[in-house]
Amino acid sequence: MTDTLQAANIRSDWWKSTWPLHRRELIQLVVALFVVVVVTVAIGESLTNWAAPNSIVELDVDTAESLAEDRAESTIDLAHWGAFVADTPVKIGLSLVLAGLALWRWRRWYEAALIGLTLMFEASAYVASSLIVGRPRPGVERLLESPVATSFPSGHVAAATVYAVVAIIVFQHTRSALARVMAVVFVAAIPVIVAWARMYQGMHFLSDVVAGIILGVVSIVICLQVLRPYRPEFEVEA
Repeated sequence: MTDTLQAANIRSDWWKSTWPLHRRELIQLVVALFVVVVVTVAIGESLTNWAAPNSIVELDVDTAESLAEDRAESTIDLAHWGAFVADTPVKIGLSLVLAGLALWRWRRWYEAALIGLTLMFEASAYVASSLIVGRPRPGVERLLESPVATSFPSGHVAAATVYAVVAIIVFQHTRSALARVMAVVFVAAIPVIVAWARMYQGMHFLSDVVAGIILGVVSIVICLQVLRPYRPEFEVEA
Protein backbone atom coordinates (compact mmCIF):
# COMPACT_ATOMS: atom_id res chain seq x y z
CA MET A 1 0.00 0.00 0.00
CA THR A 2 2.79 2.39 0.90
CA ASP A 3 4.60 1.68 -2.37
CA THR A 4 1.40 2.39 -4.29
CA LEU A 5 0.94 5.73 -2.54
CA GLN A 6 4.56 6.68 -3.18
CA ALA A 7 4.20 5.83 -6.87
CA ALA A 8 1.03 7.90 -7.07
CA ASN A 9 2.76 10.86 -5.41
CA ILE A 10 5.68 10.62 -7.87
CA ARG A 11 3.29 10.58 -10.82
CA SER A 12 1.37 13.63 -9.57
CA ASP A 13 4.54 15.52 -8.69
CA TRP A 14 6.65 14.49 -11.71
CA TRP A 15 7.26 18.04 -12.92
CA LYS A 16 9.33 18.70 -9.76
CA SER A 17 10.63 15.28 -8.79
CA THR A 18 12.06 14.38 -12.22
CA TRP A 19 13.73 17.71 -13.09
CA PRO A 20 17.34 16.80 -14.05
CA LEU A 21 19.20 20.12 -14.38
CA HIS A 22 20.73 21.22 -11.10
CA ARG A 23 23.92 23.04 -10.16
CA ARG A 24 26.18 20.07 -10.88
CA GLU A 25 24.71 19.51 -14.32
CA LEU A 26 24.84 23.19 -15.20
CA ILE A 27 28.52 23.38 -14.25
CA GLN A 28 29.23 20.30 -16.36
CA LEU A 29 27.46 21.86 -19.32
CA VAL A 30 29.30 25.18 -19.01
CA VAL A 31 32.69 23.44 -18.82
CA ALA A 32 31.84 21.15 -21.73
CA LEU A 33 30.58 24.08 -23.80
CA PHE A 34 33.80 26.00 -23.20
CA VAL A 35 35.89 23.01 -24.28
CA VAL A 36 33.80 22.40 -27.40
CA VAL A 37 34.01 26.05 -28.43
CA VAL A 38 37.78 26.14 -27.91
CA VAL A 39 38.32 22.99 -29.97
CA THR A 40 35.94 24.12 -32.72
CA VAL A 41 37.61 27.52 -32.93
CA ALA A 42 41.06 25.92 -33.06
CA ILE A 43 39.97 23.69 -35.95
CA GLY A 44 38.31 26.55 -37.78
CA GLU A 45 41.25 28.89 -37.38
CA SER A 46 43.67 26.16 -38.48
CA LEU A 47 41.68 25.55 -41.65
CA THR A 48 41.06 29.13 -42.64
CA ASN A 49 43.90 31.16 -41.14
CA TRP A 50 46.80 29.46 -39.40
CA ALA A 51 47.44 26.70 -41.94
CA ALA A 52 45.85 28.28 -45.02
CA PRO A 53 46.15 27.75 -47.88
CA ASN A 54 45.94 23.98 -47.62
CA SER A 55 44.44 21.01 -49.44
CA ILE A 56 41.23 21.11 -47.42
CA VAL A 57 40.59 24.74 -48.33
CA GLU A 58 41.36 23.99 -51.96
CA LEU A 59 38.86 21.12 -51.92
CA ASP A 60 36.32 23.43 -50.27
CA VAL A 61 36.67 26.02 -53.02
CA ASP A 62 36.59 23.45 -55.83
CA THR A 63 33.46 21.81 -54.40
CA ALA A 64 31.66 25.13 -53.94
CA GLU A 65 32.46 26.26 -57.47
CA SER A 66 31.47 22.89 -58.97
CA LEU A 67 28.09 22.90 -57.23
CA ALA A 68 27.45 26.50 -58.29
CA GLU A 69 28.23 25.72 -61.92
CA ASP A 70 25.89 22.72 -62.10
CA ARG A 71 22.76 24.35 -60.71
CA ALA A 72 19.38 23.65 -62.28
CA GLU A 73 15.95 25.08 -61.47
CA SER A 74 14.57 21.77 -60.20
CA THR A 75 17.48 21.09 -57.87
CA ILE A 76 17.43 24.68 -56.62
CA ASP A 77 13.89 24.06 -55.37
CA LEU A 78 14.99 20.77 -53.79
CA ALA A 79 17.84 22.54 -52.01
CA HIS A 80 15.47 25.11 -50.53
CA TRP A 81 13.22 22.37 -49.16
CA GLY A 82 16.22 20.33 -48.00
CA ALA A 83 17.58 23.19 -45.91
CA PHE A 84 14.11 24.14 -44.63
CA VAL A 85 13.95 21.31 -42.07
CA ALA A 86 16.89 22.84 -40.17
CA ASP A 87 15.81 26.50 -40.36
CA THR A 88 15.69 28.13 -36.92
CA PRO A 89 11.87 28.46 -36.62
CA VAL A 90 11.38 24.89 -37.84
CA LYS A 91 13.91 23.26 -35.52
CA ILE A 92 12.64 25.21 -32.51
CA GLY A 93 9.01 24.48 -33.31
CA LEU A 94 9.63 20.80 -33.97
CA SER A 95 11.69 20.44 -30.80
CA LEU A 96 8.92 22.03 -28.74
CA VAL A 97 6.34 19.67 -30.24
CA LEU A 98 8.50 16.59 -29.64
CA ALA A 99 9.34 17.68 -26.09
CA GLY A 100 5.68 18.34 -25.37
CA LEU A 101 4.68 14.91 -26.67
CA ALA A 102 7.39 13.30 -24.54
CA LEU A 103 6.15 15.10 -21.42
CA TRP A 104 2.59 14.05 -22.14
CA ARG A 105 3.52 10.43 -22.86
CA TRP A 106 5.95 9.67 -20.02
CA ARG A 107 5.27 12.32 -17.35
CA ARG A 108 8.96 13.00 -16.70
CA TRP A 109 11.57 15.47 -17.91
CA TYR A 110 14.30 13.16 -19.19
CA GLU A 111 13.19 12.82 -22.83
CA ALA A 112 12.08 16.45 -23.15
CA ALA A 113 15.29 17.67 -21.50
CA LEU A 114 17.38 15.55 -23.84
CA ILE A 115 15.65 17.05 -26.88
CA GLY A 116 15.79 20.67 -25.73
CA LEU A 117 19.16 20.61 -24.01
CA THR A 118 20.98 19.07 -26.97
CA LEU A 119 19.58 21.67 -29.33
CA MET A 120 20.49 24.54 -26.99
CA PHE A 121 23.99 23.19 -26.40
CA GLU A 122 24.63 22.81 -30.14
CA ALA A 123 23.23 26.26 -30.90
CA SER A 124 25.35 27.92 -28.19
CA ALA A 125 28.53 26.23 -29.39
CA TYR A 126 27.74 27.14 -32.99
CA VAL A 127 27.06 30.82 -32.29
CA ALA A 128 30.18 31.30 -30.16
CA SER A 129 32.58 29.44 -32.45
CA SER A 130 31.24 30.90 -35.71
CA LEU A 131 31.54 34.45 -34.39
CA ILE A 132 35.12 33.90 -33.26
CA VAL A 133 36.30 32.11 -36.41
CA GLY A 134 34.45 34.48 -38.72
CA ARG A 135 35.05 32.47 -41.88
CA PRO A 136 33.46 34.15 -44.93
CA ARG A 137 30.88 32.21 -46.89
CA PRO A 138 31.92 30.72 -50.26
CA GLY A 139 32.74 33.20 -52.98
CA VAL A 140 30.01 31.95 -55.32
CA GLU A 141 26.52 33.18 -56.09
CA ARG A 142 24.36 32.46 -53.06
CA LEU A 143 20.75 31.45 -53.52
CA LEU A 144 19.44 33.17 -50.41
CA GLU A 145 20.22 36.01 -48.06
CA SER A 146 21.24 35.51 -44.44
CA PRO A 147 21.88 37.97 -41.61
CA VAL A 148 24.72 35.68 -40.51
CA ALA A 149 27.82 36.24 -42.62
CA THR A 150 30.01 33.51 -41.11
CA SER A 151 30.39 30.03 -42.53
CA PHE A 152 32.22 27.73 -40.08
CA PRO A 153 30.72 25.51 -38.74
CA SER A 154 27.32 24.96 -40.35
CA GLY A 155 24.60 25.61 -37.78
CA HIS A 156 21.94 24.13 -40.04
CA VAL A 157 23.81 20.84 -40.36
CA ALA A 158 24.62 20.71 -36.65
CA ALA A 159 20.94 21.20 -35.83
CA ALA A 160 19.93 18.55 -38.37
CA THR A 161 22.37 16.11 -36.74
CA VAL A 162 20.85 16.79 -33.32
CA TYR A 163 17.60 15.26 -34.58
CA ALA A 164 19.36 11.96 -33.86
CA VAL A 165 18.08 12.21 -30.29
CA VAL A 166 14.75 11.07 -31.74
CA ALA A 167 16.33 7.75 -32.75
CA ILE A 168 17.96 7.43 -29.33
CA ILE A 169 14.59 7.86 -27.61
CA VAL A 170 12.99 5.37 -29.99
CA PHE A 171 15.68 2.79 -29.20
CA GLN A 172 15.20 3.37 -25.48
CA HIS A 173 11.47 2.72 -25.66
CA THR A 174 10.81 0.02 -28.22
CA ARG A 175 12.25 -3.18 -29.62
CA SER A 176 10.22 -2.83 -32.83
CA ALA A 177 12.62 -3.40 -35.72
CA LEU A 178 10.47 -1.30 -38.05
CA ALA A 179 10.38 1.67 -35.69
CA ARG A 180 14.13 1.48 -35.11
CA VAL A 181 14.97 1.21 -38.80
CA MET A 182 12.68 4.14 -39.67
CA ALA A 183 14.24 6.25 -36.93
CA VAL A 184 17.79 5.48 -38.06
CA VAL A 185 16.99 6.19 -41.71
CA PHE A 186 15.38 9.50 -40.75
CA VAL A 187 18.20 10.77 -38.55
CA ALA A 188 20.88 9.60 -40.98
CA ALA A 189 19.25 11.14 -44.04
CA ILE A 190 18.41 14.56 -42.62
CA PRO A 191 22.00 15.79 -41.99
CA VAL A 192 23.13 14.55 -45.41
CA ILE A 193 20.24 16.29 -47.16
CA VAL A 194 20.74 19.53 -45.24
CA ALA A 195 24.52 19.43 -45.85
CA TRP A 196 24.02 19.04 -49.60
CA ALA A 197 21.35 21.75 -49.67
CA ARG A 198 23.44 24.32 -47.80
CA MET A 199 26.46 23.72 -50.03
CA TYR A 200 24.31 23.81 -53.16
CA GLN A 201 22.87 27.15 -52.04
CA GLY A 202 26.40 28.53 -51.75
CA MET A 203 26.06 29.05 -48.01
CA HIS A 204 28.77 26.66 -46.77
CA PHE A 205 31.99 24.90 -47.70
CA LEU A 206 32.37 21.14 -47.45
CA SER A 207 34.47 21.41 -44.28
CA ASP A 208 31.76 23.61 -42.71
CA VAL A 209 29.12 20.91 -43.03
CA VAL A 210 31.49 18.17 -41.84
CA ALA A 211 32.25 20.29 -38.78
CA GLY A 212 28.50 20.78 -38.29
CA ILE A 213 27.91 17.02 -38.22
CA ILE A 214 30.73 16.54 -35.72
CA LEU A 215 29.41 19.37 -33.54
CA GLY A 216 25.95 17.82 -33.54
CA VAL A 217 27.25 14.38 -32.57
CA VAL A 218 29.46 15.81 -29.81
CA SER A 219 26.51 17.79 -28.44
CA ILE A 220 24.39 14.64 -28.25
CA VAL A 221 27.13 12.64 -26.50
CA ILE A 222 27.74 15.38 -23.93
CA CYS A 223 24.05 15.86 -23.11
CA LEU A 224 23.51 12.11 -22.81
CA GLN A 225 26.34 11.92 -20.30
CA VAL A 226 25.10 14.90 -18.29
CA LEU A 227 21.57 13.48 -18.10
CA ARG A 228 22.64 9.87 -17.58
CA PRO A 229 22.13 9.83 -13.77
CA TYR A 230 18.51 10.88 -14.33
CA ARG A 231 17.69 8.38 -17.03
CA PRO A 232 14.76 6.35 -15.71
CA GLU A 233 14.41 2.61 -15.83
CA PHE A 234 12.46 2.04 -19.00
CA GLU A 235 9.73 -0.44 -19.63
CA VAL A 236 10.60 -1.22 -23.21
CA GLU A 237 7.50 -1.46 -25.38
CA ALA A 238 7.09 -4.26 -27.89
